[in-house]
Amino acid sequence: MATDDVKNIARRFLQAWNAGQREVVDELAAPDFTADYTHFPEPFEGPEAFKQMLAQTHRYFPDLSIEVRDVVADENRAVVHWAYRGTLQEGEMFGVEAAGQSVEVEGMTKYRIEDGRVQSERGVVDNFGLMMQLGATPQPTH
Repeated sequence: MATDDVKNIARRFLQAWNAGQREVVDELAAPDFTADYTHFPEPFEGPEAFKQMLAQTHRYFPDLSIEVRDVVADENRAVVHWAYRGTLQEGEMFGVEAAGQSVEVEGMTKYRIEDGRVQSERGVVDNFGLMMQLGATPQPTH
């Protein structure tokens, strides 16, 4: 595939993280799609498992929005640097009860794309930064 096409698919697929946009998974995920993030114990196998994880994320952060900061790609891979913003409105995260805490978290996701479909997504998230913003860890002193 052309590099620009790979970049556009990666940008579009990342939008599934936005609250209310899980249909992007149906549009672009391969049937054997796998998502793997370092903070989850096991990968999510298949589009439905991934959408279930997104639904849980959107319960915590019903206003979650994600912004693409940069994309680097070749003929079948893309790496996206992104940032999400949201307000923790339900549940408990890292031992902290939801109380309307606003957060902004950065991360990177690598996509493998073949025949116009996303085969895999592997990512890392600044969960330590998230924990600090939620008050789950002491703030660093300078």
